[in-house]
Amino acid sequence: MSKPMAGDELLLGIDIGTTSVKATLVTLAGAVCAEAAQEYPTAFPRPNWAEQDPEDWWRATCAVLQQVCAAAGDPARVAALSVSCQGPSLLPMDAAGRPLSSAQIWMDRRSTRECESLRGTVGDALFAGINGGRIDPYYMAPKLYWLRKHEPDVYARAYTFLQANGYIVHKLCRVFTLDRSIAPLTLLYDARTEEWSDVLIEACGADRTKLPPLYDSGEIVGRVTPEAAAVTGLATGTPVLAGLCDGPAAALEAGLLEAGDAAEMTGQSTVLLICSDRPYLDDRLIPLGHPLPDRHVTAGAQVASGGALRWFRDELGEPERRQAEATGDDAYALLSLLAQSSPPGANSLLFLPYLYGERSPIWDSDARGVFFGLSLSTHKADMVRAVMEGAAYGLRHNVEAAEEAGFPLRELVTVGGGAKSPLWNQIKADVLQRPVRVPDVTGGAVIGDAMLAAASVGLYPTLTDAVTGMMGPSRVFQPRPELAQRYDALYTLYVSLYPRLREAFRELALTNF
Repeated sequence: MSKPMAGDELLLGIDIGTTSVKATLVTLAGAVCAEAAQEYPTAFPRPNWAEQDPEDWWRATCAVLQQVCAAAGDPARVAALSVSCQGPSLLPMDAAGRPLSSAQIWMDRRSTRECESLRGTVGDALFAGINGGRIDPYYMAPKLYWLRKHEPDVYARAYTFLQANGYIVHKLCRVFTLDRSIAPLTLLYDARTEEWSDVLIEACGADRTKLPPLYDSGEIVGRVTPEAAAVTGLATGTPVLAGLCDGPAAALEAGLLEAGDAAEMTGQSTVLLICSDRPYLDDRLIPLGHPLPDRHVTAGAQVASGGALRWFRDELGEPERRQAEATGDDAYALLSLLAQSSPPGANSLLFLPYLYGERSPIWDSDARGVFFGLSLSTHKADMVRAVMEGAAYGLRHNVEAAEEAGFPLRELVTVGGGAKSPLWNQIKADVLQRPVRVPDVTGGAVIGDAMLAAASVGLYPTLTDAVTGMMGPSRVFQPRPELAQRYDALYTLYVSLYPRLREAFRELALTNF
C-alpha cells in the first residue's frame, strides 16, 4: 500500500444526492473523521415530472459544511474538496450564475414525446455509436429539447446548463463547469474523443455555445471565495475540483481501477458499475467517464431500490419510524430486522421496483411498481423482504445485461447507504450467487471524492495510489448454494412479469390526465 506524502491534511467529499446532501471529512489513511447529511424534497408537480430547487441543494450544502468544518477545528486543514452528484439534471443558468428555473432531475420523464420525435428523425443508432446512450428522458438532451420547445423564453435566456455538482462548484468558486465523468449523460458528448459532439448537438437542435466547458474530474477549477467561505465554514482559497458523477465517485471508493472490476451502489437507486478499457457504445446500459485515463465506467441503473425502501418506510413503516424517534434507532435498520423474520424468497412474494418507471435494462417510463403474490397469509415482514429482494433481482437483471454486452464481472463490491444492511448484502450475494464484498467504511460517492481530492493536490503520487492507500478492510458475504434453486426460480418469474405487464402499464399511463 502506498503511503501518503504529508501530515494531518483532511480531504472533503460532498455528494449532492437525490434525497440529501452528504459531506464527509476523510484522513489521508481513509478514516472518516466527520460527516453530516441533510435531506431536501423532490417536487412532482405533474405526472412524470421530478424537480428540485437548486437553492435547496445550496442551503443543505452550507448546513453540512458548517458541521464538518466545525469538527475539523481548523478549516485550513481541508487540503481540497470534490463534489459529486446525482445525474443527469438540467439546470438553466443566466450569465450571473442565477438559476432560471427548478432543475429537472434524472427521474424526470416529461420529455417522452420529444424522445419519440428524435427517434423518428434521427434514431437511437446515431447516439449509441457516438455517445453510448439512448434516446430516453433520463438523459439531458431530451430534457433540453423539451425546454426549448415548451419554455423557449427560459431557453433563450439561459447562458449555460449545469449539473447539480456544477451548481455547487459555481457557488463555491464562481466558475461554470461540467466534468467528463458525467458528460456522457448529456447525450451530446462523444465518448471516443471525450469532447462535445457537433453531430449529436446538431441532431438535437441544441446550441453548443450554451454548453459549459469540459474539465477532467480531478482538475482544480477554482478556489473557495471569501463569500462562500463565510456561509460554509470553509477556508478561503481551498482548492475546488471539477468533481464527479456519483457513480464514478463510488467506483473509486470500491477500488474499480482495472477492466473487469465491478461494484454496485445502492442509494435512491441501485447502480451497477463496471470498469472497462473501452467506451460503451451500445444503448442497453449507460456510459460514464472514469477519472483515470484510458478507463471508462459502464453502468446499469435502476430508478427506485433504496427509494422503494424509503417509500415503504414513509407509507407503511409508521411503527418503525415512531420507535426510531423514541429510541434513537434507525428506521431502516428496524425494517431490515423485521425482514429477517421472513424466509428467503419472502414466502413467494415478488416486488417489481418500478415506482417511477425504470431505467436499464428495460427502459420504460410507464412501468410501475407491483407486489405479485399477495395473499391472506402475507405479513408485513414478507413485504419488506420482497422490496429488498426486488432490488437484488433488478441488480441481477443488469448484471446479466452487462455480461451479454461483453463485460464479464469478477468480484462485486457493494457501497452506498444500502451496504449498511447486512441482510441486504446477503440477499444480493444469494440472488446473484456470487461473493459480495463490503468495505467496513462505506460512504459511497463521498469517499471517492476524497480519494480524487488527495491525488489532485499531490498528497498521493497518483490516483491509483490514493485509492489503494485510502481503502480500508472489508467483509465478504458468500452466496449460500442451498438457496440458488429457489432464487433462480423466483428471478426467472420476476424477469417474465414485465413483458406480460408492458401493455397494461401503457394503458394505465393513459389514465394520468
